[in-house]
Amino acid sequence: MKSLKKIILLVLLMISIGYITSMNAQSSANSVIQFSGRVINTENGKIEKIIYANIAVKGTPRGTSSGIDGFFSLAVAKGETVQFSSVGYELTEFVIPADIEGNMYSKDIIMKKDTLFLPEAMIYPWPDKDFFKIEFLALEVSNALEDVVAENLSPERLEILREILPVDGGEVSKIELQQAAQAYYYNGQLRPQNVFNPLSWKKFIDAIKKGDFKKKE
Repeated sequence: MKSLKKIILLVLLMISIGYITSMNAQSSANSVIQFSGRVINTENGKIEKIIYANIAVKGTPRGTSSGIDGFFSLAVAKGETVQFSSVGYELTEFVIPADIEGNMYSKDIIMKKDTLFLPEAMIYPWPDKDFFKIEFLALEVSNALEDVVAENLSPERLEILREILPVDGGEVSKIELQQAAQAYYYNGQLRPQNVFNPLSWKKFIDAIKKGDFKKKE
Protein backbone atom coordinates (compact mmCIF):
# COMPACT_ATOMS: atom_id res chain seq x y z
CA MET A 1 0.00 0.00 0.00
CA LYS A 2 2.84 2.33 0.86
CA SER A 3 4.49 1.51 -2.45
CA LEU A 4 1.30 2.49 -4.31
CA LYS A 5 1.17 5.84 -2.50
CA LYS A 6 4.80 6.52 -3.37
CA ILE A 7 4.12 5.75 -7.03
CA ILE A 8 1.07 8.06 -7.06
CA LEU A 9 3.05 10.86 -5.41
CA LEU A 10 5.90 10.41 -7.88
CA VAL A 11 3.51 10.59 -10.85
CA LEU A 12 1.87 13.73 -9.47
CA LEU A 13 5.29 15.30 -8.90
CA MET A 14 6.36 14.58 -12.48
CA ILE A 15 3.10 16.02 -13.82
CA SER A 16 3.60 19.19 -11.74
CA ILE A 17 7.18 19.59 -12.92
CA GLY A 18 6.12 19.15 -16.56
CA TYR A 19 3.32 21.69 -16.18
CA ILE A 20 5.61 24.26 -14.58
CA THR A 21 8.26 23.72 -17.25
CA SER A 22 5.64 24.07 -19.98
CA MET A 23 4.30 27.30 -18.46
CA ASN A 24 7.82 28.74 -18.17
CA ALA A 25 8.61 27.83 -21.75
CA GLN A 26 5.35 29.36 -22.96
CA SER A 27 6.00 32.50 -20.93
CA SER A 28 9.53 32.73 -22.34
CA ALA A 29 8.25 32.22 -25.88
CA ASN A 30 5.65 34.95 -25.40
CA SER A 31 8.35 37.41 -24.20
CA VAL A 32 10.50 36.98 -27.35
CA ILE A 33 9.54 39.14 -30.32
CA GLN A 34 10.93 39.91 -33.77
CA PHE A 35 12.06 43.53 -33.71
CA SER A 36 12.51 45.19 -37.12
CA GLY A 37 12.61 48.63 -38.70
CA ARG A 38 14.90 51.16 -40.36
CA VAL A 39 17.80 53.23 -39.08
CA ILE A 40 17.37 56.75 -40.44
CA ASN A 41 18.27 60.41 -39.99
CA THR A 42 15.80 63.27 -40.57
CA GLU A 43 17.82 66.37 -39.66
CA ASN A 44 17.96 67.73 -43.24
CA GLY A 45 14.20 67.63 -43.70
CA LYS A 46 14.34 64.37 -45.63
CA ILE A 47 14.77 60.73 -44.69
CA GLU A 48 18.41 59.62 -44.95
CA LYS A 49 19.04 55.89 -44.60
CA ILE A 50 21.95 54.92 -42.36
CA ILE A 51 23.58 51.81 -43.80
CA TYR A 52 25.72 49.28 -41.95
CA ALA A 53 24.84 50.70 -38.53
CA ASN A 54 25.86 48.51 -35.59
CA ILE A 55 22.88 47.12 -33.66
CA ALA A 56 23.44 45.26 -30.38
CA VAL A 57 21.26 44.04 -27.51
CA LYS A 58 22.77 45.65 -24.43
CA GLY A 59 24.43 43.19 -22.06
CA THR A 60 24.26 40.27 -24.53
CA PRO A 61 26.37 39.01 -27.44
CA ARG A 62 23.37 39.26 -29.78
CA GLY A 63 23.27 41.86 -32.52
CA THR A 64 23.08 42.64 -36.21
CA SER A 65 23.61 45.54 -38.65
CA SER A 66 21.42 47.56 -40.98
CA GLY A 67 21.47 46.77 -44.70
CA ILE A 68 22.00 49.03 -47.71
CA ASP A 69 18.41 50.26 -47.31
CA GLY A 70 18.81 50.89 -43.57
CA PHE A 71 16.57 47.92 -42.69
CA PHE A 72 17.29 45.62 -39.73
CA SER A 73 15.61 42.70 -37.98
CA LEU A 74 16.57 40.67 -34.89
CA ALA A 75 14.98 38.64 -32.09
CA VAL A 76 14.78 40.40 -28.72
CA ALA A 77 12.98 39.97 -25.43
CA LYS A 78 10.48 42.43 -24.00
CA GLY A 79 12.17 44.96 -21.76
CA GLU A 80 15.63 44.58 -23.34
CA THR A 81 17.64 47.62 -24.46
CA VAL A 82 18.86 47.77 -28.07
CA GLN A 83 21.80 50.03 -28.89
CA PHE A 84 22.37 51.65 -32.30
CA SER A 85 25.76 53.11 -33.25
CA SER A 86 27.39 54.35 -36.44
CA VAL A 87 30.36 56.55 -37.35
CA GLY A 88 29.30 60.20 -37.34
CA TYR A 89 26.14 59.60 -35.27
CA GLU A 90 25.34 59.68 -31.56
CA LEU A 91 24.78 56.41 -29.70
CA THR A 92 21.04 55.71 -29.60
CA GLU A 93 19.28 53.32 -27.21
CA PHE A 94 15.77 51.94 -27.48
CA VAL A 95 13.97 49.91 -24.79
CA ILE A 96 11.61 47.24 -26.08
CA PRO A 97 8.19 47.89 -24.49
CA ALA A 98 7.01 45.20 -22.10
CA ASP A 99 3.33 45.54 -23.05
CA ILE A 100 3.70 44.58 -26.73
CA GLU A 101 0.94 42.31 -27.99
CA GLY A 102 1.98 39.62 -30.42
CA ASN A 103 5.45 38.47 -31.40
CA MET A 104 6.36 41.16 -33.94
CA TYR A 105 7.24 44.83 -33.42
CA SER A 106 8.40 47.40 -35.98
CA LYS A 107 9.81 50.89 -35.45
CA ASP A 108 12.07 53.35 -37.29
CA ILE A 109 15.09 54.38 -35.23
CA ILE A 110 16.11 58.02 -35.73
CA MET A 111 19.78 58.76 -35.06
CA LYS A 112 21.26 62.24 -34.63
CA LYS A 113 24.49 63.29 -36.31
CA ASP A 114 27.50 63.75 -34.06
CA THR A 115 29.71 66.16 -36.01
CA LEU A 116 32.77 67.78 -34.48
CA PHE A 117 34.16 70.74 -36.42
CA LEU A 118 37.87 71.34 -35.91
CA PRO A 119 39.58 74.63 -36.76
CA GLU A 120 41.63 74.76 -39.94
CA ALA A 121 45.22 73.68 -39.42
CA MET A 122 48.05 74.62 -41.80
CA ILE A 123 51.15 72.43 -41.65
CA TYR A 124 54.46 74.10 -42.53
CA PRO A 125 58.00 72.71 -42.46
CA TRP A 126 59.14 75.84 -40.60
CA PRO A 127 57.89 77.19 -37.26
CA ASP A 128 57.19 80.69 -38.61
CA LYS A 129 57.71 83.03 -41.60
CA ASP A 130 61.07 84.31 -40.35
CA PHE A 131 62.60 80.83 -40.48
CA PHE A 132 61.16 80.35 -43.98
CA LYS A 133 62.77 83.61 -45.14
CA ILE A 134 66.14 82.55 -43.74
CA GLU A 135 65.96 79.11 -45.40
CA PHE A 136 64.77 80.56 -48.71
CA LEU A 137 67.56 83.13 -48.90
CA ALA A 138 70.13 80.50 -48.00
CA LEU A 139 68.90 78.16 -50.74
CA GLU A 140 71.61 77.51 -53.33
CA VAL A 141 70.43 77.07 -56.91
CA SER A 142 72.92 75.30 -59.17
CA ASN A 143 73.42 76.56 -62.71
CA ALA A 144 73.72 72.94 -63.82
CA LEU A 145 70.03 72.39 -62.99
CA GLU A 146 69.05 75.37 -65.10
CA ASP A 147 71.05 73.97 -68.01
CA VAL A 148 69.31 70.61 -67.69
CA VAL A 149 65.89 72.24 -67.66
CA ALA A 150 66.73 74.39 -70.70
CA GLU A 151 67.99 71.33 -72.58
CA ASN A 152 64.92 69.26 -71.78
CA LEU A 153 62.60 72.06 -72.93
CA SER A 154 64.49 72.90 -76.12
CA PRO A 155 62.55 72.63 -79.41
CA GLU A 156 64.90 69.89 -80.66
CA ARG A 157 64.36 67.70 -77.58
CA LEU A 158 60.57 68.25 -77.68
CA GLU A 159 60.53 67.30 -81.37
CA ILE A 160 62.40 64.07 -80.60
CA LEU A 161 59.96 63.25 -77.82
CA ARG A 162 57.00 63.82 -80.14
CA GLU A 163 58.53 61.36 -82.61
CA ILE A 164 59.38 58.54 -80.19
CA LEU A 165 56.63 58.76 -77.59
CA PRO A 166 53.51 56.73 -78.44
CA VAL A 167 50.12 58.39 -78.37
CA ASP A 168 47.96 57.77 -75.33
CA GLY A 169 44.37 56.61 -75.19
CA GLY A 170 42.96 60.12 -75.15
CA GLU A 171 44.77 61.11 -78.35
CA VAL A 172 43.72 57.92 -80.14
CA SER A 173 40.09 58.44 -79.13
CA LYS A 174 40.22 62.06 -80.29
CA ILE A 175 41.60 61.07 -83.71
CA GLU A 176 39.02 58.31 -84.11
CA LEU A 177 36.16 60.68 -83.22
CA GLN A 178 37.45 63.34 -85.61
CA GLN A 179 37.69 60.85 -88.46
CA ALA A 180 34.20 59.52 -87.72
CA ALA A 181 32.81 63.09 -87.64
CA GLN A 182 34.44 63.91 -90.99
CA ALA A 183 33.05 60.72 -92.53
CA TYR A 184 29.51 61.62 -91.42
CA TYR A 185 29.94 65.27 -92.50
CA TYR A 186 31.02 64.40 -96.06
CA ASN A 187 28.71 61.41 -96.43
CA GLY A 188 27.33 61.33 -99.99
CA GLN A 189 29.60 64.07 -101.34
CA LEU A 190 33.18 64.57 -102.46
CA ARG A 191 35.67 65.69 -99.87
CA PRO A 192 37.58 68.95 -100.55
CA GLN A 193 40.98 68.52 -102.15
CA ASN A 194 43.96 69.85 -100.20
CA VAL A 195 45.77 70.74 -103.40
CA PHE A 196 44.24 74.23 -103.12
CA ASN A 197 44.87 74.52 -99.40
CA PRO A 198 47.76 76.94 -98.65
CA LEU A 199 48.37 75.34 -95.24
CA SER A 200 48.89 71.96 -96.90
CA TRP A 201 51.36 73.52 -99.34
CA LYS A 202 53.28 75.07 -96.42
CA LYS A 203 53.53 71.70 -94.67
CA PHE A 204 54.72 70.14 -97.93
CA ILE A 205 57.44 72.79 -98.44
CA ASP A 206 58.58 72.49 -94.81
CA ALA A 207 58.85 68.74 -95.21
CA ILE A 208 61.04 69.17 -98.32
CA LYS A 209 63.32 71.60 -96.47
CA LYS A 210 63.72 69.17 -93.58
CA GLY A 211 64.58 66.39 -96.02
CA ASP A 212 61.67 64.13 -95.18
CA PHE A 213 61.44 62.95 -98.78
CA LYS A 214 65.11 62.17 -99.18
CA LYS A 215 66.06 58.59 -99.69
CA LYS A 216 67.34 57.17 -96.43
CA GLU A 217 70.31 54.87 -96.61
